[in-house]
Amino acid sequence: MYTLHYVPDWASLAVRLTLEEFDIPYKAALIDNDSNERDSAAFRKMSPLGLVPAFSTPDGDMCETLAILLWLGDRHEGVSPVPSSQERAAYLKWLLFINNSIHNNILSLFHPERVSSASCANETMQNARAQIQVALGIVDSMLMNSEPSWMNAEKPTALNYYLGLLMRWMNGFEATHPAHISSRDYPSLHTLLQKLEKRPAACKCAELEGLGETIFTNPTLV
Repeated sequence: MYTLHYVPDWASLAVRLTLEEFDIPYKAALIDNDSNERDSAAFRKMSPLGLVPAFSTPDGDMCETLAILLWLGDRHEGVSPVPSSQERAAYLKWLLFINNSIHNNILSLFHPERVSSASCANETMQNARAQIQVALGIVDSMLMNSEPSWMNAEKPTALNYYLGLLMRWMNGFEATHPAHISSRDYPSLHTLLQKLEKRPAACKCAELEGLGETIFTNPTLV
């Protein structure tokens, strides 16, 4: 049995969505953010920087969203193309592209103080925003022109839910906020997310974490 250590609407949601989609048994352990549980010795042993998610497995504890999703894909059918599949290379390429070009820049967009001084915060956010928009345009074009099987809302992989989570966060800000980037500006991606948020796994996670009915395209941020 796995244990997902989570905070509602944090990166742990990508893992939870994947676990629910593929009916992978797990226990959910809510992290008490108000009591600084992430700074405890027990949690830091699982996740050295105190980041969420942490993931306990029979093979040991894990952290880092991308590592967990890759690990699940190697052990559970359907989560990702198998290593021997001809689709594996493209899947890994785009999974890493989304992590490096979107997720990493989201961190700078949402938390500019982590990478720059206060006097440069606005420039940092605008730069991150521009890079995310370029990356989303590339993803949208890929979806429109290639329609890969591993980015299909009728038969999703972990990559779908990872991207859905990231887009959820940006869709959730008010339109006037610099961190707001609307999926509506990327028609193929938006259509994918509309279908994805109707799946039973998305609906269940939305209910469990109080995330609103349109979990990806018109979300309620926690």
